[in-house]
Amino acid sequence: MQRVSVLLPSSSFDTDPDGDATNYWQHDVEEEASKHLRQIATQLKLLVISPSDLLSNGVSSYTHILTAVPCPNTGTYAIAIHANPPTLSKKRSREKNKQSKLKLDPFYVDLCPASDTRLGYRMNLNSNKSSGSGNELLLKALGIKKMLSSENNEQQQQQLVIYDLTAGLARDSMIMLSSVAGNTEKSSISPIKVHMVERDPLVASLLLDAMRRLDILDSKGSNIAKFISRCLSMEEGDALSVLQRLSDANGTSDMNLVPYPPDIVYLDPMFPPRKKKASAVKKDMAMLHSLLETATVSEDKEGREESEKARLKEEQQLLEAACNAATKRVVVKRPANALPLGLMGDNESDVNVNIPTPSFDVRGNINRWDVYCR
Repeated sequence: MQRVSVLLPSSSFDTDPDGDATNYWQHDVEEEASKHLRQIATQLKLLVISPSDLLSNGVSSYTHILTAVPCPNTGTYAIAIHANPPTLSKKRSREKNKQSKLKLDPFYVDLCPASDTRLGYRMNLNSNKSSGSGNELLLKALGIKKMLSSENNEQQQQQLVIYDLTAGLARDSMIMLSSVAGNTEKSSISPIKVHMVERDPLVASLLLDAMRRLDILDSKGSNIAKFISRCLSMEEGDALSVLQRLSDANGTSDMNLVPYPPDIVYLDPMFPPRKKKASAVKKDMAMLHSLLETATVSEDKEGREESEKARLKEEQQLLEAACNAATKRVVVKRPANALPLGLMGDNESDVNVNIPTPSFDVRGNINRWDVYCR
């Protein structure tokens, strides 16, 4: 079980390796961030620690630390997470009596990423018609543009509704939105609506904070933030429970409800634990893997067989619920060489499992996207 503690923001931490003074805390922002972190700590029953605690052995059993870092582009803060323990800054202070600062390597979700980031670059490519979004295999599997163009004449005022039931760090949801970002001027409503669902409380906290900062950028007049705010929604919860709740509420007069049923359901469940070490994953995914405990496991780990059966059963239930909800298609991300979601590889066992099989797949070198047409 991963153990996470909460660290209140402090000027004794060097969260900016370049020493940019604009990233240092303002007093009112620091107070607001501390209040937010205490609320999360209370809600999730996490221990609140001080900067001095990190240098002691008292918190060595905690694998991750939830904290806050300055976010200059919004004039506020971002809830972030980093591995424990942090490292001591290698920079030497000019003042002999001044203690070295702790250097954190925090990660936070950004729903308006800069164009010089990997996600921002991908989003810009997708929104630029001339560059074409054909290189995104995810978008090929979803078929968003084809669906919108085929329904344009008959249903101009209807959104294409997509449920991302395993939101994670929201990267795939952002790629979905970027595929239609260049067409928003033509319609009075957003062409698509993406609803993210995340069941892990810590990851959900990062997403909810990203939504808070998105609203701030929207209020400051950012066009891209305004577009994303109109198209994106998020809630914490188990995917099966959320689908049931939205189904039960279908047809009510509550205008705040997410549209149901969805046209497309997207699933990106965490891949099975690896038996062997693979190539290094990106920083954000490595953090997500470690939080959700999908790191490499040993062959002789106790209970691995029972855990595998429980995981397969959960996958089967999730796929069945997604197929029942979606009106057009379900898309599932898988490792390129893995079995379809919910299958064991045991012919006798798989025959007795009544789950859908993919209609086709979109395949890359590392991953593939199984498509279940409805």
